[in-house]
Amino acid sequence: MKSKSESNKNIYTIDYDETVIFKERITRFTVNFDFKEKSENSKSENLAHLHDSGRLTELLVKGNELLIKKAENENRKTKWDVVGVKVDDETILINTAYHRYIAESILKNEKLSPFGKVKSIKPEVKYNKSRIDFYLETEKDKIYLEVKGCTLIENKVATFPGAPSVRATKHLNELMELKKEGYRAAVLILVFRKSDIFRPRHEIDKDFAEAFYKAKRKGVEVYPMLLSYKNKNIYFEKKLEILRKSF
Repeated sequence: MKSKSESNKNIYTIDYDETVIFKERITRFTVNFDFKEKSENSKSENLAHLHDSGRLTELLVKGNELLIKKAENENRKTKWDVVGVKVDDETILINTAYHRYIAESILKNEKLSPFGKVKSIKPEVKYNKSRIDFYLETEKDKIYLEVKGCTLIENKVATFPGAPSVRATKHLNELMELKKEGYRAAVLILVFRKSDIFRPRHEIDKDFAEAFYKAKRKGVEVYPMLLSYKNKNIYFEKKLEILRKSF
């Protein structure tokens, strides 16, 4: 049972400027939309940058509402950034640029952090020819941490990845190597849709799923955390269990 001190804890604020209607995904990183009402904004080009390379076919459905914000660079080709999408009764963050900052907020909170009190946090740390999302130090441990975002849900089961990901599998293999070298190695999975449990989606990427369970056996720690996006705030809801391997 989640305690009152942990559940519904506001951990990060993400603003947006407009709620619009999704029309179509033009390219991997560009969507077309309609403004809900005529305004000064509706005279501008109706294109927004999508900072998420996943398929998102179950979310980006014609007619769904998108949350967008004005791009900081006025000279950019797309004048808007997609922040989130509304599906049924929930708003789902689909901008991966915020994952790092959400993760940092969790890590800096002793009650939410899987590692307790963290003394130092270094983002984007080089390891061999790759970069690991975070290097952490506590009083006792040195920890390498990868962060993944999850929006693909099926029957209240959160699943990752949403598309085949050689990169994600590579990260798991690197974490296993780091564990072998004597570090703590972990994965923080940020789950942005209502769900009760997590599993790797072997139907989409069996290599990742095999590497996932192998990494767990080798001592790589995995922490799926259910989050929600309400009233421009990201809230911590609960920690999710991991489904046992069944394939």
